[in-house]
Amino acid sequence: MTLEELAARTEIHDVLLRYCRGLDRIDMSLVRGAFHDDAYIHFPESLHIGGAEGFFKFLTDEMPRFNRTQHFLGNSLIEFDGPDIAFVETYLQADHAASERHHWKGETVKMWARYFDRFERRNGVWLIAERRLMVDLMYRYPNKENWFDDHPDASASPRDGTDRVLRKVAGYHGTPIGKKSLTDD
Repeated sequence: MTLEELAARTEIHDVLLRYCRGLDRIDMSLVRGAFHDDAYIHFPESLHIGGAEGFFKFLTDEMPRFNRTQHFLGNSLIEFDGPDIAFVETYLQADHAASERHHWKGETVKMWARYFDRFERRNGVWLIAERRLMVDLMYRYPNKENWFDDHPDASASPRDGTDRVLRKVAGYHGTPIGKKSLTDD
């Protein structure tokens, strides 16, 4: 494995992580930033099949209907087809706590799935050119009465762009960007 290939793997993995953060924090600029403008998305037919702009519109409407989401990425196999194309299979587990505005009407659903992505490096940047979501299994938790929140700040993860994780605390080489730390509000 070359240094260039190692660097490409890291860049691809970072794109996947930023995409998930964008979903969970409802930051569509992060989601949009994971895809080339002409990307094509194959989600289940009831969700979205088509171009990137329609996909972003779907997510912009859909994600605020959840009270919380958490997307966890697992195994990720990256196979290169030349220096500028990579085929990537990534395992995914995602929890979705629906609001009453969602068609799941307040229920919480776990999904086990896989992303199949075609990444392309264009102008030196690796982004998704094509994505397919393969849902392997979904589980609806028995009822919302089983959920509890007994920690005073357990619900302190806002999804409105103010989450503290979105504030940069250090730049490249660990150089501090500002005087605030992760514990400052």
